[in-house]
Parts: sequence; C-alpha cells; structure tokens
Amino acid sequence: MDKNISALLSMQGLTVLFITVIIMVGVVVILGIINSRRVSKMTPEERQKWDEEVNNELEKRKILAYELKFGKISPEYICPHCQTKGHVRTMSVERKQGISGAKATGALLTAGVSILATGLSRKEDMTQAHCGNCDSTWHF
Repeated sequence: MDKNISALLSMQGLTVLFITVIIMVGVVVILGIINSRRVSKMTPEERQKWDEEVNNELEKRKILAYELKFGKISPEYICPHCQTKGHVRTMSVERKQGISGAKATGALLTAGVSILATGLSRKEDMTQAHCGNCDSTWHF
C-alpha cells in the first residue's frame, strides 16, 4: 500500500511540474507574440531606435557579466603575455594553496576527523588578473 501511495504522490508531483512547465512556455510564447505585434506596428525610425536600445541593453549586460567574472579594468597593469596596457581586469579571489601544516597536525591528533570539517588545503587571498586582449588569466 505504501508503494502505491508514494507512486501516486510522485506521479502527482510530475504532473504538477509538467503543467507548470507548459504554463511557463505558454506565457513566454504569448509575450513573444505581443512583443512582435508591437514591433511590427512601429515606423522604421521607431524600430531603429528600439533596436538600438535593445542592443545597448544587451551590451551593458555583457559588460556587467564580464565584470562579475573577471573584475574591473585596472588601467595601470600591463599584460605579461601580450604586453598591452589598459585591457587587464583584476579582482580579489580566495584560492586553495597546498597543504596546511596546522591542519595536517590537527588531522593526526584527531585521527582524521578534523579533515572532514576543514580539509587539508589552506586558502590564500590572491589577485586574479585577466587580459581582455589576449584572453589570458593569471594569479599573483
């Protein structure tokens, strides 16, 4: 009896998920149709202005995503790979570095239990640099 109930509950869950996905797809399609009708009614000048606004927004989002991934441009740095200045982005990162002696000692004293909580590697604050010209990434 318990297997039947769990099977029924899982079927109901899948049904709810399937219905939710269908509704979401329907909303996206409807919004796309509404937007395309709105765009098709525009004059060529309005359409050009709208296209420029959309492209500007996309460009801003790309720049923001790039800044989140690699940091802001640091104009004073020179890329050691391609020797260009003004294309290097930097950001502070925390990176695992080797084995910590204190953690290894703690692991020996606790018969390895402390490894589960802390791991053996130590973390160091470093600076990550990325060159937008040659697409190289390095740490210092």
